Amino acid sequence: MLTNKKQQKINLKLLFLSVIYLVVCCFIFFFIASVVIDLIFDGKVNLTREVIIDIIVVSTIAGTTGGLGSWIFAWIDERKARKSPPSDPKA
Repeated sequence: MLTNKKQQKINLKLLFLSVIYLVVCCFIFFFIASVVIDLIFDGKVNLTREVIIDIIVVSTIAGTTGGLGSWIFAWIDERKARKSPPSDPKA
């Protein structure tokens, strides 16, 4: 059993990777949601330039806020872990 796991430090590289990942995931989700909603209500797919730009803007906003928020909370947890001494659950 491996007990010596190296914890990854929270750095800016991790921030940018998480933001890019979330932007791409949000774009895919919002694109699929837009297509499904158009098919359900209109019976046809409406993919104009304005719709694509709206999806890009919304996914960028959602991905950036989600990635930044998760990075900030991970950074706070890392700082708290460094400040508090480790507890011994066996005692």
